[in-house]
Amino acid sequence: MIDEKVKIRCTKCAQVFRERAQRIRDGFQTNCQHCNRLITFDIGSEDRNIRRALMCAREVRLALETRPSRESVPHGSVREGRQF
Repeated sequence: MIDEKVKIRCTKCAQVFRERAQRIRDGFQTNCQHCNRLITFDIGSEDRNIRRALMCAREVRLALETRPSRESVPHGSVREGRQF
């Protein structure tokens, strides 16, 4: 199972919090959950914590997109051996 959240280290308070990888993209903004500082995710940022979070988020999204998808079968279907 792939963890869909990425760790983010706040530049101001150095605390770590987590955010869904699907949300973390260039231009995304969120507030630190500890000190409430606004964090803007920018590919060209000098902050290595921002660059690291963007890179990790991209890797997680790629892993989620390439993972084998399970066959979608509704619960209670005949394939599961149940009948209506």
